Order: sequence, then C-alpha cells, then structure tokens
Amino acid sequence: MSLRAKAAVVGFAELPTLRTYPGRTTNSLLAEACRMAIADAGLTKADIDGLITRGTDVTPVELGEYMGMPLSFSEGITQHGSSGAHSLALAASAINSGLANTVICTFGGTRDPAIGGLAPGQVRGTPPATKGTEFEAPFGMAPGANTGYGLMKRRHMYEFGTTQEQFAKMAVNQRFNALTNPNAVFHDQPITVDDVLTSRMVNDPLHLLECVMPCAGAAACIVTSAERAKSLPNPPVYILGAAAGVSGHDTIWQADRITTSPVVISARKALEMSGYSPKDIEFAEFYD
Repeated sequence: MSLRAKAAVVGFAELPTLRTYPGRTTNSLLAEACRMAIADAGLTKADIDGLITRGTDVTPVELGEYMGMPLSFSEGITQHGSSGAHSLALAASAINSGLANTVICTFGGTRDPAIGGLAPGQVRGTPPATKGTEFEAPFGMAPGANTGYGLMKRRHMYEFGTTQEQFAKMAVNQRFNALTNPNAVFHDQPITVDDVLTSRMVNDPLHLLECVMPCAGAAACIVTSAERAKSLPNPPVYILGAAAGVSGHDTIWQADRITTSPVVISARKALEMSGYSPKDIEFAEFYD
C-alpha cells in the first residue's frame, strides 16, 4: 500500500530554539507549539483527533490530557534524530487507514533543571549492565550522542581518508544556514574552519563546534487527509513518499559498518513510493 499524496501537512509552528526555557515545562512548550500550529492551519482544537509525540519526553496520553484534547489515535515514538520525519509517515499511515482524520505531530523539551530538564553541561548517566558498557561507555561519557559520533568519525577518517578540515567545513556550512534564522540559537553568529579546529575536543576526534548543542524549544505540524486539505487556508504540502530504515543493532560497535547509515534503505524506498528519482530532487535537507 502506498501513502503517495494520501495526506498533507496543512499547518506548522516553531518556538525559538534557546539554550533553556526557565520556568517552562515540556508540556507547556509543546502545548504552545500545538496551539500555534492549529491556528496556522485554520482549525480548532476540536478538529484534532490524533497526536504523535516523542514517547521518551512525554507520553501522548499525558500531553493530550494536558491540552484537553480527546483523541481517537495517539502514539509515542522514539526514533531519535528521525523522530520528526517518522511522525509524518506515521500520521499519514493513521489517516490513510482510518484511525484518525487530522493528526498533530509535536516534539520539543525544556532544559530547566528545576522542572526536570538537564542543566547546561549536565550528562545523563549510563545505566549499568548494558551492551553499551563494553566498548562505548569506557570512552565517554560525552554530552548527548557524542561518544558514538566520535567513534563514527574516527572510523570514517580511517576508511575514506576524510580530514579534520573537511569535517569542520560541514559545521561551518550548517552554521551559515542558521545565520538568518531568527529562531536559531546561533542567529547571526558565524564560525570559521579554524574556529572549529581550535575548539576543544569533546570526544577525540570530535571538536566542540562539531557537536549539536543541547537546547530547548518545541515545534508542531498538522497532518490531514488530502481531500480535507483542499478546503483549508494553506496550500497543502503533500506527503509523496516515506520509508524507514532500521540499523539492526542497538550499539554502534556491533554494526557491520558504522559508516553506513540506514538512510541507504529508507531513501531508496521513499523515492520509489514517490515516483521520483534523485535527479528530480531540487532541495534536500539532511540530518547531520
């Protein structure tokens, strides 16, 4: 069964990304983003009967109750960096199968330690007796996922001869893309390749300015059926293709090739569903 053009994004909202939102709970940030997205779509809260959020931060049942939204479909997903894209595919699937009519997808979080967030610089502890304690934990812990990314970067340099300067240029390019975005933490704060290379090591060979900074904020989007989307104020953004690729391993060191991303599988399948090929794509945005 194909999801091609069966559903569309009809509303969107994003709160500014900050280092922390003092005094704000995750629920409050998500609720604000949802309210803004619902208004952007020209809908009311009563029009929403589905909710998808990241299950590790807040459960969809809890958030639905917080916002006073009776739901016929709710799901909490944990796909890490691909959670946002995966939520759109899941929303389209729920709509196409009749489980919901209009779904809101929302993700975000607070970093206020007074109400459950991590303080800047604070690192989550590593649980005991996991597969990750054999090879990954002894070489960290670094903030976020940087222990694993340090291993992947070192392997990439070994396999392909990638240089520190080439990696640094990626960070510089990504910062350039954020310079004119008023919602970005580093709005109007450029960096150079030398800035990256002289920033301190987080997990050798990973520099501080190559790392994703832990931050706070929230975003939400509204997905509905292609038919209903035609009657709403915003031009519909149809979902033409979607797919998931599963790595097949829970810890990096067990992977056959840690430099091969599951997007090798998901991109091909999504393009096949859409009816397009890579040469047809005019804009691409990749998770770093």
